[in-house]
Amino acid sequence: MDLRRTQAEAFLIALDVGAASVDDVVNWALEVIQEVDHPHWSFCELALCSRKYPRDLAVYLRAAPGVPDVKLARLRVLEMLSGSLAEHPERAEQIARSLYHLAISGDLDDPALGEVAWWAWDALDLAAQGAIEQTRDDVVSQMRSALAEAISAGAAQRAPG
Repeated sequence: MDLRRTQAEAFLIALDVGAASVDDVVNWALEVIQEVDHPHWSFCELALCSRKYPRDLAVYLRAAPGVPDVKLARLRVLEMLSGSLAEHPERAEQIARSLYHLAISGDLDDPALGEVAWWAWDALDLAAQGAIEQTRDDVVSQMRSALAEAISAGAAQRAPG
């Protein structure tokens, strides 16, 4: 398993569901280039992709050398979403949509988070209309909690011993 290839895999997933931006990938690639004496060509190409569409980066992300740890990549995507929700609760709809797409694609390893992913996007809309008892803040709180628990469970599974 290679951590850079795992991060590339995480960005593949994150770009697909809107959990990361092209700028996030470009900044990461620039960091990799600064850390390594002879960076792989794929990182050099990624560093030049600031004006590309997210899907255009997939070929370079897949070309990153090494073998990814897919479970760790999925965990990294959840960390991205959790951080985004903590910093920008006003983006809860986008994050809920990303969770929904992760659930559809089978990229959620935590069943409890999967349940939240299936309803949160609709629940936010219904809460905004006053059509359910839960408020928007209630739904966002449940999203935060489910993300935190999934990240904690994923990290515990990875812990040695």
